[in-house]
Amino acid sequence: MPPDSPGGGNLIEDAAAFYAAVAPVYDRDYALGPASTRLQTAWLARRCPPGPVLDLGCGSGRMLAPLAQAGFTPAVGLDCAPEMLVLSRRASPAAPLVQARAEAGLPFRAASFVLIVSLHATLIHLTDPDAVAAVIADCHRALKPGGWLVIEVPHPRSYPPDSPPGRWRVFAPGISCRRVEDGLEELRLDDHGGIRTRVRLWEIADLQRWFKPFSRVELHPGFAGGRFDPSKGLVMVVAARR
Repeated sequence: MPPDSPGGGNLIEDAAAFYAAVAPVYDRDYALGPASTRLQTAWLARRCPPGPVLDLGCGSGRMLAPLAQAGFTPAVGLDCAPEMLVLSRRASPAAPLVQARAEAGLPFRAASFVLIVSLHATLIHLTDPDAVAAVIADCHRALKPGGWLVIEVPHPRSYPPDSPPGRWRVFAPGISCRRVEDGLEELRLDDHGGIRTRVRLWEIADLQRWFKPFSRVELHPGFAGGRFDPSKGLVMVVAARR
């Protein structure tokens, strides 16, 4: 489907239903590769001491075994879509896996983890800003003192300008986007029947409210190093210490 085509396939606003639809092709078409996994694992290992880790929105489980090998044990995977957890089980047979919706409350005791990660834009599927704030607050509860929450989302300026309003624009290869309202984008998988879902833009101003309970908050332009530029970039990594 050309990026400027009107409409598209079904609009799937529920994250679990959306990932159930893409699970058969997720690893082939949308997952990050081994080089990205190694880079992210090494970055996390340098920042955080070994201990229990939660991969929040573990998807097909690409991070679970590498995190365990880096000393983060147990490496627990949580996802809302059972179809994605089937892929996680194949990728990491020994990992503890939990099916749950983060916005309904993390099913873990307080101070359970030294590290919680949510990578590859998982949390943008929470379109209600209050739900995002609640999940981040629950992550704070589930972290041990001094533990880290690391979240990877698209840089807020990675979305192309919305001109004219509502026009479909190219967001990434095979993915188009259009602005629904301030702070809310619709993504369309052009190579997968044009199915659509809605996602929340993470603006830097939002972080001041969402991460207020944390003692330290850092912004990074990804995992390869460098200085974060609020005016441009592809990825925004938020690293917050409890």
